[in-house]
Amino acid sequence: MAATGGRVRFNEPMRLHTTFHIGGPAEIWAEPANRQELRQLLELAREAELKVTVVGGGANLLVGDDGIPGLVVHLGSAGFQGYERRDGGILAGAGLPLEWLIRRCRQEALSGAEFLAGVPGRVGGAVRMNAGTHDDEGRVHSFSDLVRSITLMDLSGQVQSLSRDQIPFAYRRSGLEGGIVLEAALGLVPDDPDAIEERVKRLWAFKRRTQDWSAPSVGCIFKNPANAQAAGWLIDRAGLKGHRVGGAMISPTHANFIMNVGDAKAADVFALIEEVRGRVRKLFQVELDLEVQVLPNPDGVRHRGA
Repeated sequence: MAATGGRVRFNEPMRLHTTFHIGGPAEIWAEPANRQELRQLLELAREAELKVTVVGGGANLLVGDDGIPGLVVHLGSAGFQGYERRDGGILAGAGLPLEWLIRRCRQEALSGAEFLAGVPGRVGGAVRMNAGTHDDEGRVHSFSDLVRSITLMDLSGQVQSLSRDQIPFAYRRSGLEGGIVLEAALGLVPDDPDAIEERVKRLWAFKRRTQDWSAPSVGCIFKNPANAQAAGWLIDRAGLKGHRVGGAMISPTHANFIMNVGDAKAADVFALIEEVRGRVRKLFQVELDLEVQVLPNPDGVRHRGA
């Protein structure tokens, strides 16, 4: 595909592009350098009748062992990692890693993004998944708290902007389907850079105390149920900490983490997920829904992986 200046690979192992280090090959992996190359890629995919999947940093992504058919697009090049100060905030490219976002905000003396400390992934994926976490004081934060507007490209190559009010954000979802996030305008507030840095350090310390960083994972596997205890609490009370299937194990530290502790296959993780769901359903009559995004799925346009 000349449209990407050679940044195309075939049968690319997806385990190289997910924090789980799991996943079969992408049939075609492409990294466009800019919007024009992305538009050309989408045109080629339409002509060849290829399914299009867009992935970010792979931080919330479980890819099946058979891989992903069609075209997999990754906006990881410098052309999608822009950062520009705007009145009351910044304009951040979809490919900008969240750790870079935090660092740039501190440099600009802008506060509001500190809660993302320890959250892997990139801006585009954070928008799509409405990435979030709770801090060391128990407050819940979501990426939608920062968003003022976003810019999208649809699969025909058309670009449009949406204001925050036009985006149906909900828990761990944005409701954005059929489009590719290009950039996001984020609202932030001025603050002392040293105070920002202190909050970031405190939150990093909290994450290290409460999460398991000993082996590859995607963070929380299940969403917290709306009208029940947190998923980790339910899995812990079900006696499943440390339970293992093949190379996949439920973390002994954080029960809502599944770890890749021995060259795990996606099949190992899926089997463990079903065991957890079955045990929690039997003991607590609670149905656990996945927070991790699974590919491939059968439903139309796909855009996954923070």
